[in-house]
Amino acid sequence: MFRCKECKTIYKEKVEYCDCGNNQFEEIADIPVSSKQYYPDEDVEVVKKPHLLPMNWLAIGVFSLCCIFALCFVLFMGPEPKKRSKTPAQTEQTQVQNIPSIDKIWDDTPAYGVSKNHISDIDLYKSGLKNALISEFYMSGVDGQGSCDIEFVIDKHGNLKRKKLYQNSANKPLVTAVKSMLSALKKYNPPPKGYEGSIFTLEVSGSGENYQLYYKN
Repeated sequence: MFRCKECKTIYKEKVEYCDCGNNQFEEIADIPVSSKQYYPDEDVEVVKKPHLLPMNWLAIGVFSLCCIFALCFVLFMGPEPKKRSKTPAQTEQTQVQNIPSIDKIWDDTPAYGVSKNHISDIDLYKSGLKNALISEFYMSGVDGQGSCDIEFVIDKHGNLKRKKLYQNSANKPLVTAVKSMLSALKKYNPPPKGYEGSIFTLEVSGSGENYQLYYKN
């Protein structure tokens, strides 16, 4: 065997160069192989398992049988476990209450003290009727100062009946304009309940082009 002089690597046969690059070797005797087993770590203790004696096997068998008998006693001969009684679930009872009608609990009093304007149906009717007459009154050609009264009644269908014109001043253009107004408005809406055929009396008065129409009753 040959050993490198530099890195001490051992070769069975002589080589030209060692792995370290050295080419100088020394010949050494072969190292005999020992039958003793070596372990990489000297502080590790290798312990062989001891063989179980027949007495040990007997003790293991007896212990196993005792465990089996104890398990069978618990499973088959022991006291029957108490069954947990099931408590029936209590159904929640819903009490149905009589709900009052919305008309009994609703408060229709106006908020913030707002008062309603109590206008009768006949007042609303008279206001619309006056506007209808004014829409048919044409002031072109009416000059000077004057006034006149008109009267009429309305039947249940809204027809204007028994029309009359009373001249209060000598203003012929005014009389002509008022007469044309009454002739143009022949029918209006049917009167409201409570109207018993009473006479509507209105006055037309003014001067120049500023004339007004208002009720006298």
